[in-house]
Amino acid sequence: METPAFEDLLFEVRGAVACITINRPGKLNTLRMTLTDRELITALAFAEGKRDIKVVVITGAGSKAFCAGWDMEGIAEASITELEALVRSNLDLFFKIWHLRMPVVAAINGYALGAGSAIALACDLALAADNAKLGEPEVRHGALSPFFVLPFMTHSRVVHEMSYFGDMLDAQELLRVGLVNRVVPAADFEAEVWRYAQRLANVPAFSLEMTKRSLRAAFDTMGLGAVVRQHGLADTLVIGANFPEQKQLQEILVQQGMRAFLEARDGPFRPTR
Repeated sequence: METPAFEDLLFEVRGAVACITINRPGKLNTLRMTLTDRELITALAFAEGKRDIKVVVITGAGSKAFCAGWDMEGIAEASITELEALVRSNLDLFFKIWHLRMPVVAAINGYALGAGSAIALACDLALAADNAKLGEPEVRHGALSPFFVLPFMTHSRVVHEMSYFGDMLDAQELLRVGLVNRVVPAADFEAEVWRYAQRLANVPAFSLEMTKRSLRAAFDTMGLGAVVRQHGLADTLVIGANFPEQKQLQEILVQQGMRAFLEARDGPFRPTR
């Protein structure tokens, strides 16, 4: 079975480890709606179908970003019905990672924001370069977390603060609150990720698969799937609400570009002391 051709991804296999790299470094590895996300699902399905692959790594090209979310310049206006279909399509990607047969390791080599944060959180394990930052800032511009798993992954105060403010956490803070497994110097990051994944691949494949099924069953019993899907409906309603703050920011994006949009969105949240 030949490796599929991709526009936005790189796919590499070393031994029993497959690495999927989001390859849009000039755009901070943002995802093109209905293209990059579909390619990721295809790549994950291909890896899942290869019995000699025991571990999958997801990372971003370059040294600045793992994935900075959706490419907002490529998202057009849509009706509520269309938005709901897009949100469900997003969840297909995150659940594909979540339920993949084998463990998936997020190699967070820079910014992981919005959908990029969701991809990282959907993975079983996460390594962070020491320059990594993760957050879900979309609440500031009229959207919600794409994959609402934080309540199942860290303690209540962290979940509330991240969800309400949309602030980013740096690598050491991510380690402190348990959202990554370890922090690695950026200069050693790629080599350490391969070592880590290959060490995991030493575990018998069937043991890994059955353990992952049990872990996912535990999260399902706690209600994760129902919470994520209900939150997806809330996300649809918020995105389509067109309230004044949301409309103003969208106008800035269209008329003045991404830099002005980010300044208007994030400027009021910068520390004042």
